[in-house]
Order: sequence, then C-alpha cells, then structure tokens
Amino acid sequence: MASFTLRPSDRLQFDSLLGELNTQFPAAHVEAAHNDIWGSYRLDVSCDAPLEGALVAWVDKHSTCPRT
Repeated sequence: MASFTLRPSDRLQFDSLLGELNTQFPAAHVEAAHNDIWGSYRLDVSCDAPLEGALVAWVDKHSTCPRT
C-alpha cells in the first residue's frame, strides 16, 4: 500500500494534481482539502497493490510539491 500527502504551493497546482490523479488513478483514494484565504492545500493519496508502484512513480515524475 502506498500512502502519502502532497502539499501543492497554490490553487492551480492543487487543481492540476487533483484532476490528473483522478484521471490516471481512478482506483486511488484521494482526499483533498484547501483554504484559499490561508493558501493551504493538501492532497492525501493512498492506493493498494498492484497500482501502488505506478502511483509512486507518477508522483515522483510529475509532482514538484513537497510530499510526506
């Protein structure tokens, strides 16, 4: 199982990552939270095998935001 949190820097990056994750990995569980006033954005993503490797590789390649 892969599970991590992405912290986009702005709303544009947040919306882009959310859309791409939902399109590329519809079986992944994604919880999204944002507060535009505070500039706070978070995507919690988890995925079970066999998609976990592909999801981690996609995030490593496409996401420039911090991840935990």
